[in-house]
Amino acid sequence: MKKTYSMILFVACIASVLFCSSVALASDDFRFYFEGEVGGSFADFDSGGWNPEPFKNTGDDSDESVITGVHLGAELFEYLRADIGFSHRGDLDFTTNSYAPPTPDYFYKTKIEDIYTLMFSVYLEPVHYKKFTPYIGAGVGSTWAKISTNDTAIKGSSDQANFAWQAEAGIQYDLTQHLTLKLGYRYIDMGNIKVHLRSEVTGEGDYRGELTANEVIFGVRYSF
Repeated sequence: MKKTYSMILFVACIASVLFCSSVALASDDFRFYFEGEVGGSFADFDSGGWNPEPFKNTGDDSDESVITGVHLGAELFEYLRADIGFSHRGDLDFTTNSYAPPTPDYFYKTKIEDIYTLMFSVYLEPVHYKKFTPYIGAGVGSTWAKISTNDTAIKGSSDQANFAWQAEAGIQYDLTQHLTLKLGYRYIDMGNIKVHLRSEVTGEGDYRGELTANEVIFGVRYSF
């Protein structure tokens, strides 16, 4: 199911860019571009679920990682562009409560690793001032990640693909006719995770969590 979902999303992203490109081919402003980016991802994780019932999982934590990514897209018109972006974020480690507050006896150690995202995004560039251009954008896509958690009494792991969305804004600077630098802020919601918990002693549980991040990104774009 996850492989089918991933393939459908990938084909939909390619089809969207190709469709937008075909619509804009008649425009003198149409150009393909390739972009690389790097930045810092400041993630937040809110936990939930049961371990096992009636012991509710609670708590939240944050961690930081490096993000790298590549984009392939098209400048469709003077004020509009669209692309497919593929990104990787470093491992994240979170500690949250197990066996219920106010004084938990156990704590979950949760690791989220190999975090990849594939996004289709559209950007609006409403104002051009000399070599500077502010932009805003939004995208939808998918996140893939390996997740494992353990509170010493109960544990679980899972490979997941989740729906994701993002919004961003920033400023661009044209070094040359073909080379552009960008500095931006991005908010990304990487979806809700779910891990089935197992223990021979305490029974089974359900660990859930929502993963979001605020990111600062620097990019270099080459337009053909």
